[in-house]
Amino acid sequence: MPAWLLYSILALLAWGLWGFLPKVALGFLDPATAFVFEAFGGALTGLLVMLIFRPRLAGAPIQGILPAFFTGVLGYLGLILFMYAIREGEKISIIAPLTALYPVVTIGLAMIFLHEKINLVQFAGVVLALISILLISHQ
Repeated sequence: MPAWLLYSILALLAWGLWGFLPKVALGFLDPATAFVFEAFGGALTGLLVMLIFRPRLAGAPIQGILPAFFTGVLGYLGLILFMYAIREGEKISIIAPLTALYPVVTIGLAMIFLHEKINLVQFAGVVLALISILLISHQ
């Protein structure tokens, strides 16, 4: 099995649990409290990565630091919004797939700013993903 496939499958499993566990937490905590504990978990993970992999931080170019930093900001912003969506919404089975359509935004940005091209089949996938938003959110 290629390494990228193994990593992809593990990420899929991790993100699947990531989307499910907040519903359990919100049965006992308000979204802001749950968010703080999730941020602690993220900080611990960051610390472990730093200790285990020992990334070279000194001399890192600002062109890489800023997007990496804002990835963290936007990830946590999305997380707190996800928590409130779970609290306000009835079903995690609707909210999780709906928010998991974020790659449609990524594809659009990659096409505009990175000049990436998609083929007809990939375009059809994006259109179907957009249609799925209507189908998933229909009550």
